[in-house]
Formats: sequence, structure tokens, C-alpha cells
Amino acid sequence: MDNLEPGMDGMIENENKFRKDSMTDISLDMNEYRVNLRVAAIVRRGEDVLLCRPPGHDWWFLPGGRIKVNEDSLTAVQRELTEEIGAGFEVRKPTAVVENFFDLEDRRFHEICTVYEVTWHGGLIAATVEDVQEVFGWFSLAELSDVVLKPDLIKRRILNPRAELELIVNRENG
Repeated sequence: MDNLEPGMDGMIENENKFRKDSMTDISLDMNEYRVNLRVAAIVRRGEDVLLCRPPGHDWWFLPGGRIKVNEDSLTAVQRELTEEIGAGFEVRKPTAVVENFFDLEDRRFHEICTVYEVTWHGGLIAATVEDVQEVFGWFSLAELSDVVLKPDLIKRRILNPRAELELIVNRENG
């Protein structure tokens, strides 16, 4: 977004402010929790599934990210995957809604995440933005039982896909 010059018309300034605000991640600090609205994807390539992890950590999670204000979950998952892995995917359907309560780096989180089934048709994983920090890896379904995946309850959905949408509640912090 371009910066506004001093003395520019107030109407243009307000329009730019609205567009900037409409692209803000939905993440709120409430009471002792950070509340996030996010999307994630079970990206399948045959019998493999794509996972990612923060550098320096030994646990993995599903690719995805926060939904932005005024963005629906389908648009968000398409945007996040394009940014993180490139355009070689097909979003098939929502498969689960995860209510996830956990602690990370001395902060309590309450996340609500819509998880989509996605098929990978591309070649190599290639981020389309510069600030992607995650490490990505393909895991066979047989390897999944040995992987530390957060939240762990999502493994059940990965290993046993269902036609219906499922609600998964995960409480790691009581």
C-alpha cells in the first residue's frame, strides 16, 4: 500500500485506511488469551501429506495461516497456500473445524481453524512471498504416527478422511 503524502484529500486517505484495515489478520488479545481465526490444509500428494514446522522446533502443523478481516475461509486458504507453497494445488472441500486451546511461548491461545482437504498437483514446493519462515516436508501416512503434530487430534482426520464436516476440540492447556 502506498504511503499518503501530507495534505492529500481526506476521502482518499479514508479509502486507503479502509483497504489497509480490511487486510488485517483476525487476531485479538482477550483476557489472558490470544484469539486467532485461521485456516489450514491437509495437502495430499498420493499417499503423502504436507506438513510444516517453525525453524528450530521438532513439532509439525498443517500449512495455513490467519484469516484476514472481510476474507472468507476458502479465499484465505487459497491465499495462504499460494504464498507458502505455490499454485500447484486444488482445494477440494472443508473437512473439519478445530477449536484449539494451547500455550506457546508463555502465551495462551484460543484458535478456531477451518481445515480443508487439498490435492497437490504441482512439482516442487515454492513460496511466492519472501517472508515464509516455515520448513515444509512430505510425510507418508505410515510415517505420520511417529510425527509430533499439533494439534495431535488432526491425525485421525488425515488418516481416516470422512465425507462430513467434523468438529474437533483440542484442549492442551486445561
